[in-house]
Amino acid sequence: MHNQNTISIAKIDDADEIMKFIDNEWKKGHILGISKDYFLYEYKNKDHLNFVISKNQTNKINGILGFIRSSSDDNATVWTTMWKVSKSSGSPMLGVDILNFLRRQGFKTVMSLGINLKTEEIYNYLGFNVGIMNHHFVLSPDKTVFRIAKVPSRICVKNMNSTSTLSYKLITKSDLDHLDTSRIYLHQIPSKSDTYIVNRFMNHPIYKYHVYAITDADQVLAICVIRPVSQDRSIVLRFVDFMGTNEVFALLGQFVHSLLDEYEAEYLDFYSHGIPIEYIEKAGFLNRQEYDDLIIPNYFEPFERKNVDLRYAYEITESQEDVRLFKSDGDQDRPSII
Repeated sequence: MHNQNTISIAKIDDADEIMKFIDNEWKKGHILGISKDYFLYEYKNKDHLNFVISKNQTNKINGILGFIRSSSDDNATVWTTMWKVSKSSGSPMLGVDILNFLRRQGFKTVMSLGINLKTEEIYNYLGFNVGIMNHHFVLSPDKTVFRIAKVPSRICVKNMNSTSTLSYKLITKSDLDHLDTSRIYLHQIPSKSDTYIVNRFMNHPIYKYHVYAITDADQVLAICVIRPVSQDRSIVLRFVDFMGTNEVFALLGQFVHSLLDEYEAEYLDFYSHGIPIEYIEKAGFLNRQEYDDLIIPNYFEPFERKNVDLRYAYEITESQEDVRLFKSDGDQDRPSII
């Protein structure tokens, strides 16, 4: 059985069968199993799909591994997403074979976010760097009642006093075309671009992302991506991506507090890996993982008032210290409900 499976990159014609596989084998009613438009938005790549698939003797799909590219370049970074092998495949190593097929495609590196403990063990065995993302937050100093977060009284909420000269502006695609952002994408792996910002955030068919340029004397120092979420007559802000230097991140405190005030939000939260903790704390963030009785939820579709640790895996690169991961990488910030 093991050698009778054929592994390949999926073609557009495989879309319906992959969606049926997701609906039957992954989760009934999953958005990627029922919405063809959203499926193609996430995974269409010219005349192919960003899926590795395995087909059995009868040409039926018996295993899948989705992936999202950081760019259309042949050496782009990819984040793996849905990784599933049918129980009827009869091939216990088929999942690893599918992953190794992807690793041989010449991409710069392979990463994954939101993996479970069992999957983490597999990645660790294969030599990937694994761990848990940091989860930080800033509470609004104007709120005394928190409908979404569970905030123990011992957490002291402070106003941000900053002498930063940085300015911020909510930008559109047209604005982005006229900004010199070339320097801000040089500080991390995976590398991103204006094209990535437009395709991932500004053109998203369901979510409304707010993209901000952080500037000083008209020089663009960073791009920050925020997604407001409404729940129980309250608003929270998800800080889902950041492009810029660590030093600039440390100066974002006033920006964050201005957003909390502007949106009248309970809090802003930020999942990350790779930005040193001291820079995050300089911006006024607190570490959710340091408070046992604090809850900063991650699941909103449906809403679950619980903490969630996001686990990651990535292949070791020569510039491991430059690897930075955020909430919107891969498929961790995507809709679950249409």
